[in-house]
Amino acid sequence: MKTSVLILALFVGVASWAPAVGTSSGGSSSGGSGGSKTSVSASPVSAADWYDVGYKTSQAGRYADAIENFKKAISLNAKYAEAYNMLGFCTRKLGNVTEAFTYYDKALALKPNFPEAREYYGEAWLDAGDLAKAVKQYVILQKAGSKNAQELLEKIDQFVNK
Repeated sequence: MKTSVLILALFVGVASWAPAVGTSSGGSSSGGSGGSKTSVSASPVSAADWYDVGYKTSQAGRYADAIENFKKAISLNAKYAEAYNMLGFCTRKLGNVTEAFTYYDKALALKPNFPEAREYYGEAWLDAGDLAKAVKQYVILQKAGSKNAQELLEKIDQFVNK
């Protein structure tokens, strides 16, 4: 952990130009549930239904299936930031970090104050081997007081100490 703190100190200048990020992580105002705990209908109909199915599928480690569900959610609501974020997550878990960046970029363009997307974006930068860009996401999250900052810091620490 000391190594991470030292590295973060080197990047502290990033905080002066980093945009603020909100700490709320609920559903999307653009019609998504954001992974709510509501029951999933037997036959998904809405973007939120497809998101919920995709989320549960991703939690089971079935990333390719989850991707299809998130794509269906986005086809019903093109501004569904949470679905783009999870699409990035699943794509990254399947080993395609480059493609995942496009989904995280879209999620953050739609919802700049989206801490979960910033955290996953930081993890993707670690997967790509770019510590500086991961730390930038950490600083943004830390400045906003997001609980996701600690989660990303732990990933940064693992990256630095491996």
